[in-house]
Amino acid sequence: MRDETSERNRAAKFHGWLGAALLLLIIPVKAARWLGIGGSSDFLVGIAPSLLGPAGLLFLLLSAKARLTRRSVPRTTLLVLAIALGLEFAQLLPRPGILAKVRYTFDWWDVVASVLSACVAYIVALVTTEQRLPRRDAGP
Repeated sequence: MRDETSERNRAAKFHGWLGAALLLLIIPVKAARWLGIGGSSDFLVGIAPSLLGPAGLLFLLLSAKARLTRRSVPRTTLLVLAIALGLEFAQLLPRPGILAKVRYTFDWWDVVASVLSACVAYIVALVTTEQRLPRRDAGP
């Protein structure tokens, strides 16, 4: 029992560091976009926050020890996916006041990148927590 608890703590610590690293990587990407650095990789720089954000959020939520954040990996992934897609589609809403001057652009590639990011992070989370992919039973 004690070994299982230490294994969970180790996975939670790994998820916390990985989530923080992924979210912090968004800063240089945004700086590169703002400075116009990118050249031939403008597409990758454009969707990188959508690739890094959902995965980072998923790993941070999985590392939390609070009771409200203790959900299964599939449920946490669905929550992260809902948040990520909500943020992507919120860019379509008109912005009031000073936010109208901020340039946000909706892009379907960002939506695809968010879904891909959550799926890859889900698989990595299952592997690192030593859980199995959910199977469908063949029935009676």
